[in-house]
Amino acid sequence: MADIDIKTSFVTDNRSVATFLNQPGMGLYIPFYQRDYSWDTDNIDQLIEDLSCGIRRIVEDPHNSGQEIRFMGTIIIVTEGNKSKIKPIEIEAVPTGIAMLIDGQQRLSTIALACTALLRRIYEIKQKLKRNSSIEKSINSIYDFWSKRLVKTFSFDLEEGTPTLKPKIIRGNKDCWTLERPIDEAYKSDLSNYFASCIQAFVDKSSFPNFDKKKCGDTLLYKNYQRLYSWLKNTVANAHHSSDEFVSAKQIMGTFTQEQLWRLDRDDLKAMFSDSPSSNNDEYEIVCELVQTLSVCHYLLDRCCFTTIQPANEDWAFDMFQSLNATGNPLTAIETFKPTIVNTFDKALTSGFKGSKCDKAFGLIETFLNETKTAMQKTKRTNDYITSFLVTLDGKSVASHFSAQRKALHKAFSSLGDNIEEQEEFIIRMGNYAKFYHEWLKYNGEANFPLTGSGMDAELASLIILFLRASNHKMAITILGTLYNDVIKDLTDAKENFIDAVKIIGAFYFLWRSVFSNAGLDSTYRDLFKKLSVTNTRCSLSEVKTHFREILLKKITSKSEWIDQAKLHLKYGETGNDVVRLALIIAAHDTIPDINRPGAIKLGRIGVSPYLNLEKWGSPHLKTIEHIAPRVNKDNLWDETLYEPTTKSFQSLGNLTLLPQELNSSAGNKGWKEKLLYYQTVAEKDPAKIQLLEDKAKELGIQLNSKRVFEFKPN
Repeated sequence: MADIDIKTSFVTDNRSVATFLNQPGMGLYIPFYQRDYSWDTDNIDQLIEDLSCGIRRIVEDPHNSGQEIRFMGTIIIVTEGNKSKIKPIEIEAVPTGIAMLIDGQQRLSTIALACTALLRRIYEIKQKLKRNSSIEKSINSIYDFWSKRLVKTFSFDLEEGTPTLKPKIIRGNKDCWTLERPIDEAYKSDLSNYFASCIQAFVDKSSFPNFDKKKCGDTLLYKNYQRLYSWLKNTVANAHHSSDEFVSAKQIMGTFTQEQLWRLDRDDLKAMFSDSPSSNNDEYEIVCELVQTLSVCHYLLDRCCFTTIQPANEDWAFDMFQSLNATGNPLTAIETFKPTIVNTFDKALTSGFKGSKCDKAFGLIETFLNETKTAMQKTKRTNDYITSFLVTLDGKSVASHFSAQRKALHKAFSSLGDNIEEQEEFIIRMGNYAKFYHEWLKYNGEANFPLTGSGMDAELASLIILFLRASNHKMAITILGTLYNDVIKDLTDAKENFIDAVKIIGAFYFLWRSVFSNAGLDSTYRDLFKKLSVTNTRCSLSEVKTHFREILLKKITSKSEWIDQAKLHLKYGETGNDVVRLALIIAAHDTIPDINRPGAIKLGRIGVSPYLNLEKWGSPHLKTIEHIAPRVNKDNLWDETLYEPTTKSFQSLGNLTLLPQELNSSAGNKGWKEKLLYYQTVAEKDPAKIQLLEDKAKELGIQLNSKRVFEFKPN
């Protein structure tokens, strides 16, 4: 018996996304026994994060931009020479080479899906250009170049049939490569059917199809496409207006080469970035949108890569697949960081790491990360925790993928040298930060936030934490998690400082969001920690207070200016609903009816009607926002000035109230007479008067939903 040649048993190669997917005449076949498409929102958000951070790193570190690549994992394929295994089959339409996908179908399917979204966006951007524009020739040439590259990621050219391009990826027992048959007849899986539709649109030079929810349902595939497309259309396309979540075209043009963006030097387009064109310049807007989108194309196709493993036979392929996925739990940066910590303290401490303060602190981190239900959830929580904690060290953003976090953690720890006290303090701080993050995520408002005490300010701080969390203002964790470390260590005034910091951050966030969008908000936190890092200053209440005061004074010079701006911007549908809801609760706090102005309220004595407490914030009776004058003046019962497009006064606080969900559903779409009776009935406490209101409703032919009205207990 001949010896096995190990060298030829497994063929490995490193390839970019473009190199792998653009192989001429290659089709990818997913065997029918493989699981269905299962990537969820966490996976898509991770992909988006990888692309965003990778492009930002190129821009921020141009000297090392040539080293910036993103490893997308391992692909295991087997060349399928026996075409009889392809079922169903139309033998004339089978590609020259068939790679059976043993591992990697989720990633490859999603990347190909992302390429269709990119192709659609480039097409849409091109369509915005006016005919006979001075840059029309350049834009059309760029579209031709990139459209051909992107189409190759999800198709191959059979060189016969109609069309000659065929979907690259098909699923066994569902799809059939075909010469002429209709798309819906040949391609039954949602993914291949969509690829075939995109190919047809490209060939016909028609508009690209949206992913059809009616055809495929509310599937993960549909949701993931919508998430990718929405990110490209809203975040990437608008980065030149707000570069918090994605870099701007001007930054990209200063770092990326023209060859990377559009193959040839195009001086007419590059010249547009030498000055600062007016925001009304339509051509500049289009080119910015295009440049930002093309940076994603370049990074995804040319900077993202796989290691492909091609075993000599299918049995070996599955053995390898099992060995690579034995646990189903990928390593995290924390898990690879722990051996360094254990070794350090085993050497430095007489009693070793086990049972030490650092062991207990690391236990807090592991408890926080290990309570997740799935490996993907654990990875995401680890990413969120590490990126948040690292901001507190120097204010810099760190990518959420494994290698960047691992390097950043080791770099931060090694910068402490051999100072065991500082090393110990670093790990304890990490543990306490994890404890705070844990408390932040699980806090439900049933009692005051842990370790804040029982005072009135402690309850107010607890309410603000619920508000910040509901608003998804995660950057607040950077400061609060840092100061919470002092609370846990029971330092003097730590509890009071923490509570005051919560109030400061809550006030800052509320004031900012009442007049501005989220753009630039996260940077204010990073700027604080950058400043503290440069001056080697500890994060303290006074530093936080001074920093945010200075930030606000640069943008809003006085209370009257804030009020004027809030009148324009603090509106339902424009500001976050939780900000509007808090504004309504603040407006109701300690108020009484104004007898001189029926229907209005005025300030009463302190404590007469407290609303700024946990009970009111958590009350189901104050959960939803409802308009008084309806959104649409269909009965012409209201002054038309309320509905002026420039002011939208009907969305303002004075026209809003808080109702329980059930009552809101009942009253929301009613006419004013019926709605008024609902409000009067809810507010009335006298049973005799309630009966009179019911009788009046009957006389007017109005059917009050009594059950919902009278289950409501007014505050």
